[in-house]
Amino acid sequence: MDKSFTKYFRNNSPSLPYMPTTSEVGLIVVIPVYLEVDYIYQTLQSLFDAESPTCNVEVVLVVNYGETDSEANKQIQLLLFNDLIVKVVNYSRSNFTVSVMTAFDLNPKVAGAGAARKVGMDYAAHRFCQLDKLNGCIVSLDADCAVHPNYFVSIERAFANVNCLAATLYFEHEIQGTLDEDIYMAIIEYELHLRYYLQALKYCDFPYAFHTIGSGFAVSLSSYIKSGGMTRKQAGEDFYFLQKVFPLGGVVELNSTCVYPSSRASDRVPFGTGPSIIRALASNGAYQTYNLQAFFDLKELFAKIDELYLCDATSYDDFLHLLSGRMRSYLVNSKFWDDILPVLSNCATLHVFKKRFFEVFNAFRIVKYLNYTHEHFLVKCDVFDASLDLLDYIKPDASFTSFETRDLLDFYRLLEKKELP
Repeated sequence: MDKSFTKYFRNNSPSLPYMPTTSEVGLIVVIPVYLEVDYIYQTLQSLFDAESPTCNVEVVLVVNYGETDSEANKQIQLLLFNDLIVKVVNYSRSNFTVSVMTAFDLNPKVAGAGAARKVGMDYAAHRFCQLDKLNGCIVSLDADCAVHPNYFVSIERAFANVNCLAATLYFEHEIQGTLDEDIYMAIIEYELHLRYYLQALKYCDFPYAFHTIGSGFAVSLSSYIKSGGMTRKQAGEDFYFLQKVFPLGGVVELNSTCVYPSSRASDRVPFGTGPSIIRALASNGAYQTYNLQAFFDLKELFAKIDELYLCDATSYDDFLHLLSGRMRSYLVNSKFWDDILPVLSNCATLHVFKKRFFEVFNAFRIVKYLNYTHEHFLVKCDVFDASLDLLDYIKPDASFTSFETRDLLDFYRLLEKKELP
């Protein structure tokens, strides 16, 4: 085993599932399971019904709760675990097995999806190490999702390419069915915000413009270890983890399949789909997203990286005056020069500096910048208006004429899948 793998598992001792499998495996899907009695079996059925890839598949369910959870919730989880142990055999066949793990009494500081996901992913990584499979694929999914029938086949095909080290999977929330119409309207606007944000970052030429949702990504064993493994964040663990993965390269946007996350309202985590729906329902107004002007300012900065490379402490002030007042204010007040100076001092070429620049002005900093500029200068906009305005810049030949948010979301979905004429 490579030294990096030995070191990782010395610091991250993997747990083992109940009824562990011993067969060859090429894809391992990890699913945290917390208070999902009503959904987990639907998710398992969707996976079981999907077309089989050529490799074996293992689905790992990590039933979890925190040390400070209520006794009622602990009991629900314990009963669910016992039920799963009995019933998962119904979702097994020669090339498809389901394993069940526990992550009980987690430390309150880390208890949540991140810690549970890490337990399952560390186990998956260890399994692939034992099989000496550097290209073994670890897939992240949530317990309230359905998947397209070609889910496994598409993932296997993507990772068959040695250049593919990670993938973000296309997703679509359910936007019609048995739920109240106001819930569907809230999820339509939230999903449109996610797609608007992604396309705006692409327009800015941000090199790591990818979705970061826990139910829609996959990584190779080598990428998992090199990135330091899944974080134990109580929420946003997917975002934090993937920001370590993306700079490693080899990221594929896998739009040939689809994950269908639940559209329900939920308050189990501080942010994400469920809380966003709750806030939208409470506000009784249109979803507010980032003003497009903030991305124009960001694009202007990224376009001037060459000039920044030539700066020293004296000329940096002249550089700042090439930018908008909003961006200048943020860079000064966030002490950007102090952060970028060590990079400038250690990059022999512009090519290297451009890559290192985005280690400083990364996705975390973009969020901080957006929050700063909206606190001091800009006003957030209705997501429909902002998304419609962005089309003038990223798809100027588009003939979109509808005033329905649902139609605009459909258009952005096609745009993302590259299915527009």
